[in-house]
Amino acid sequence: MNNKSILVLIFSIVINFQTYSQEVKPISSTDELKSVFSELKGKVVLVNFWATWCKPCVKEFPDLIKLYNNYKDKAFEIIFISLDVPEEIDPKVKPFLSKNNVDFTTYYNNFKQPEEIINFMDKNWGGAIPATYIYDREGNLSVSIVGSQRYDQFERELLKVLE
Repeated sequence: MNNKSILVLIFSIVINFQTYSQEVKPISSTDELKSVFSELKGKVVLVNFWATWCKPCVKEFPDLIKLYNNYKDKAFEIIFISLDVPEEIDPKVKPFLSKNNVDFTTYYNNFKQPEEIINFMDKNWGGAIPATYIYDREGNLSVSIVGSQRYDQFERELLKVLE
């Protein structure tokens, strides 16, 4: 590889990083989560719990991004909540999100008691990930999906709520 090729590669990496550099915020209480939901009132919202160390989460992530890109113009939003530990946000989570072209604010679980967020989302949820919840435009839980899914499965469930 010559110097010019190396410079082009470095430039494209820098541009790509700048394009998708984004914020990953802690979410520490149900009140904070309620606030995020209230900002999205009137939209269908998909909440996905995931982690970089979870192979099924990583595998389904591109399908969720594709779903978002295909339906974001139809009052649809995604909230990603990473279950990675706070020390892994900069070295692992942010590069993963950048690689997957996530250009919106995402969150990481910073609850002191994991049961709090579990009970808020779904009292029947045992905490397994990936876990995906779809809320209708009024903020009511419509769909709970625990376990890895494919694009067509996500789309089928989303369309039931979007229509």
